[in-house]
Amino acid sequence: MNHGSRWRRAAPVLVLPALAVAAAGGAQAGGFGLREQSSYYQGTSFAGDAAGGAGLASMFWNPAAVSFAPGLQVEGNVSYIAPHASVDVLRATGPITGANLGTYGVSDIVDNAAVPSTYITYGWDRIAIGISVNAPFGLVTDAPCNWSGRYYGCYSRIYDVNVQGNIAYKVNDWLTLGGGVSLNYMDARLSQAQINGVTTQGIAYGSGQVDGDDVGYGFSLGALFTLAPGTTLGVGYRSAIDLNLSGQVTLFNSAATAFQLLPANASLSLPDQVTASFRSQLTPQWTALGTVEWTNWSKLQQLVVTSTATGSSVSVLDLGWRDGWFFSGGVEYQWDQRLALRGGLGYEISPVTDEVRNPRLPDSNRIWLSVGATYNWTEQLSFDFAYTHIFGQSGNIALSPLDPANALRGTLVAEVNDAYVDIVSMGVRYKFNAPEPKTAALYVK
Repeated sequence: MNHGSRWRRAAPVLVLPALAVAAAGGAQAGGFGLREQSSYYQGTSFAGDAAGGAGLASMFWNPAAVSFAPGLQVEGNVSYIAPHASVDVLRATGPITGANLGTYGVSDIVDNAAVPSTYITYGWDRIAIGISVNAPFGLVTDAPCNWSGRYYGCYSRIYDVNVQGNIAYKVNDWLTLGGGVSLNYMDARLSQAQINGVTTQGIAYGSGQVDGDDVGYGFSLGALFTLAPGTTLGVGYRSAIDLNLSGQVTLFNSAATAFQLLPANASLSLPDQVTASFRSQLTPQWTALGTVEWTNWSKLQQLVVTSTATGSSVSVLDLGWRDGWFFSGGVEYQWDQRLALRGGLGYEISPVTDEVRNPRLPDSNRIWLSVGATYNWTEQLSFDFAYTHIFGQSGNIALSPLDPANALRGTLVAEVNDAYVDIVSMGVRYKFNAPEPKTAALYVK
């Protein structure tokens, strides 16, 4: 019998469950959610982001906030994100044989990226509409496929684009309601080292790569309350989005040559989210802001991978993530008619704990520290600038074959250290025909 054909036939049985874990690792927790949707609100660590203001991006978190942009206005933002995290391996063993894989770690496993966003709004007396283009999710982690944790992941990429249309209606002087519908496209690629089969000649080592994409639909709802002149409270809800990432698994031999394609898909539900923010003008110069945000990451308790050839479930994985929370507070100071300065402090509770942390996404709790500014070049043209430094906590990785999902991945005990993120952002806003917002009341003694 041809031994090559024997391990080729055995490969699907061994590979698909392993790549199911890879897909779960690539789709885990709050670490693949992107908050960087606005230069204006980044300057306050996103405090006040759902309560309206000059930034059009408020409608991303609360569609009712479109009403704060009367007339035709456009805004474009780009944020350059430079994250860093090292994975220091303490112990690693190979699958089945338990061979010692050494302690070769990764000095920086997270890649840099640029995140753009665009907003267009038009407001009448009581009705306003808006269109936004965003990247709410994304991830790139990259480790060489000879590192000691290679059976738990080498390369991970999640690419996401969301287009949303919003409408807001001003019910009265103190209440505005809004809603929106969105179309979301996601594309993912995940790779890892793995065992491709077992023959009489021994174990056949190689790697596997899974690719998949899909389009899903969601909605958003929001309310904006004017509690007093210059004081607003905004609450926004973004719905979950169900995706069925359809694609293929590619198997590579030890010489990195592809030898088999297997059709497969994976069901993934992006989490829903609630954001509550306030914005209060204390004096003509000073404004206080705050935000609390909840993300339903515990919704992703399982990831089901299905063979499209048979229609049967290949793997059902228990993920064990918790909900994510974000808290931030900030201030804004109107230096003069042209220049506004702002700053903010935030704390984020990650859904990823030590029990479930994976090198594909070495996420942890973090502290946000941000500064920003807006310069009004003319009455119509404004520029927003922001800088953020995120202090990430260290975390542990403890993965072993005692979990049935890791039966073909061996053991990995490691530490995630030196975790931080630097973010630089710039935005441009232009008002084509915008009268003064009626809701932007001045401070009254």
